[in-house]
Amino acid sequence: MSSLYSNGQGSRIVKNQDNNHNNGEDDYTTNEQTPLLSHNPDERVQPATEDNVDIERGHGITSPLPATPSPPLIADRLHRWNKTYTRAFKIIGLILLTILIIIAVPPLIAQRVVDRAMVLDIHSADIRDMDQTGFQISIQSTICLDSSKDGFLGLTGVIQRLFEPTVTIEPTTLSLSLPSLEYGVNMAEFEVDKQQMQMGQTLQLNISTHARVTNAKLMAEFFSQTLQQSTVDLAIRGPILTRIGSLWHMKLRINRSVPMDGLQGLQNATLVSMELPNDHPLGGVTMSGVARINNPSKVVSLQMGVVTLGIYLPSMAHPDVDFYKVAEVESPGLRLEAGKSNDLAISGRLFHLDDWSISERGIPTVSVGSEKQLILGRLLSQFIQGNDSKIQIRAISKDHDIPPWLSEAYKSIVLEMVFPGSPTNDFIKSLDMSRLHFGFSDDNSSALLSGQLSSVLQLPPNVTFPIKVLKMKPLAWLKPPGGKNMASLGIPDFLATVSRQVGTTLEVHVEMEDSPLIVVEDQLPEFYQFLNSTFNKDWIHLGIVGDALAVVECGLGTFEIGPIGFDVVTSQRGIGGLSSVTPILDGLDVIDSTEHSLTVKATLIVWNPSSITANLGGLSFLWSYDGRLIGMASVPDLKLKVGNNTIECFGMMDPRIDCTHKNDPSCDIGFAGNASREFISKYISGDNTTTIDILGYAGSTKIPLLQPMMSSFFITSSLPEIEQDFLISSTMYLLSHTLVLELRNPLDTPITVLYINGTASYKNEPLGHILVDFQNDIASPKPILIPANDHQNETSGYAKTPKLPVTFDLSSVGYEALKKALGGTLEVDVLCHIKTKVGSMLMWVDFAKDGVSSDVRKGF
Repeated sequence: MSSLYSNGQGSRIVKNQDNNHNNGEDDYTTNEQTPLLSHNPDERVQPATEDNVDIERGHGITSPLPATPSPPLIADRLHRWNKTYTRAFKIIGLILLTILIIIAVPPLIAQRVVDRAMVLDIHSADIRDMDQTGFQISIQSTICLDSSKDGFLGLTGVIQRLFEPTVTIEPTTLSLSLPSLEYGVNMAEFEVDKQQMQMGQTLQLNISTHARVTNAKLMAEFFSQTLQQSTVDLAIRGPILTRIGSLWHMKLRINRSVPMDGLQGLQNATLVSMELPNDHPLGGVTMSGVARINNPSKVVSLQMGVVTLGIYLPSMAHPDVDFYKVAEVESPGLRLEAGKSNDLAISGRLFHLDDWSISERGIPTVSVGSEKQLILGRLLSQFIQGNDSKIQIRAISKDHDIPPWLSEAYKSIVLEMVFPGSPTNDFIKSLDMSRLHFGFSDDNSSALLSGQLSSVLQLPPNVTFPIKVLKMKPLAWLKPPGGKNMASLGIPDFLATVSRQVGTTLEVHVEMEDSPLIVVEDQLPEFYQFLNSTFNKDWIHLGIVGDALAVVECGLGTFEIGPIGFDVVTSQRGIGGLSSVTPILDGLDVIDSTEHSLTVKATLIVWNPSSITANLGGLSFLWSYDGRLIGMASVPDLKLKVGNNTIECFGMMDPRIDCTHKNDPSCDIGFAGNASREFISKYISGDNTTTIDILGYAGSTKIPLLQPMMSSFFITSSLPEIEQDFLISSTMYLLSHTLVLELRNPLDTPITVLYINGTASYKNEPLGHILVDFQNDIASPKPILIPANDHQNETSGYAKTPKLPVTFDLSSVGYEALKKALGGTLEVDVLCHIKTKVGSMLMWVDFAKDGVSSDVRKGF
């Protein structure tokens, strides 16, 4: 068997192998005459055996190569090779290789250029005609190649300059997506018509087509970003069938993120005008006007068709997160032209309070309470008076035909706007005050004011719906007629009013009562003088100037208007020193005592002839009897009403007050002591014709405003009647010459009788005499203790003395009458000089009583 073996130099080596060779050696010979291939058909070609094939393939070589053939043999075989393979075959192979390179390499280069060097700028994007399938979009853009970014050292730029080839883009379908999403995840797709350009120029690419929404959630996200952000990135993806000149046809793909100007939340928006003409049939008030919205984007224009807008006001509790929806309006065609201010006609209704809803941290709920009234009142008050208010406007979806992606995008339209006030107008036509009442406050620097305010209000021209005034809150100053403001009127709450609407005017009447006045510091002397005249004179004159707020009711609910200016002078009757009817000391009870004083509770009845209600706070007074100070009393909280006033006060009876108040070392306390003795004696004796003087002084009040007035305060009061006589009755025993007394304590503290020196008479004729010293006379009984009277029943405070010795005047006419009354009763007149301890205070009391019923008995 033989085979061919190439030595790598163009020669063939024949290997002869004889399987029957005796010595088993291989015989290698060089066949230089027999060629590998012959062009002569008569020449015989050595057949290929399996061994030959293996050796030809590089297999089956089992012995080392023979020595390198001689050079003539190599040259001869190369010559035969050239003859076997013609040059045409080589050229065809090179051509095929070149074609393969031309077909495969340019698309790779072109794709890289598209990915790196293509610049796509969108100059305008107009979105309109939105429906369930998508929207119409018109895009004006430019495309060019930046050769510095082609990745081939600017080779594309050289080709552009040298050849300027024509680039044709066949019709295709591109998709819109968000750059953050992977390739193949789209939100919309659109058709692109055939485009042609000279490579090296900038292509003006204008597309007007219908974009089909393929993913509503992603499209809503994109629209929300477009509306809210200053810049939004749009990914344009898809295949591009490209032909460069007439040679290369390429299928490329585009995946380009293009930045566009966003609408920045449309925050530069205003309500140019607003009208509130009448009540709305569904409740609330009809609302119409013009809204102006500036679109800051220089690229994106939007036409969203008919849009419902909600008007929201921030809550007072959480203004950053909670908002009340107070109105709904519609715009017939919401068109936001890029880079322009757009005027939109709107119309709808401002809700009644019952239709308000609040979005609490994004959760819509129904809200009730006074907060809504305060918010609406503030808004409409400012509107009526020509003042602007800040509101929030949101686009809301109410049409079921609106596609879901657009409905979601609506939620991102949140506008901070100004609710414009109405044209300015002279709101107050007239104002008057009458039936003014003045009083005092228990505040240290305030007084009180009452009266009626009447005014006529003129409604602005763009507010013509019915309004009823419910309450008013005046903010006023008090002054002397023609003088300066001396006190400000502070009313903490709204006051009820009576109103009537006549055409475009409102007649309003409001009652003011007990409103505090804060005095201007440098006007204190004038205010003191005014208070003195108020309390001491029969008539006063007062000027009032200021403003007022009002709460009204209409188709919306309630709201506040104002301020309302006024300047009036009013005349009112004064208190007149409380002297038109003499005050009465209705009760006087001793509730405690010391060795030198009695603590008393007194009830005083005074008549206030004026229409003034006074709250004077805590006051103290001095008690004077017969020109001597015998005590003082205080009222914790004195409220002086119109008409009768029952005043309870607590005081102390102590004669030492007279000298203490006079601050005179030579003062004799005995005079005040005698005055106190006489006062108590007459009270116990039931003498209600005696009067006591009640005096004010500089320290009567801690309220500085009232101190000058209280320094001159003076009224006189009669003593009260006691419930029962101190001496109820007596029993006289003729044979034993003794007397038993029945006594009733009129005070709320025990009375101890230590000494009695008394006489009895009948019709001015002497009858008998009693003299008992319970402390010093050993033969006398113990001191008589009369218990305190709690005034709960008839036996309270009752005491019956033991038999006391009596010396009868046996020769008198009175004694004869006494004997005749034996077994019966006789009315006698009694006069006693008694030493007592009232509580713990030792004092002398003179008791005088006429017509005391005395039982006359014979026995012992």
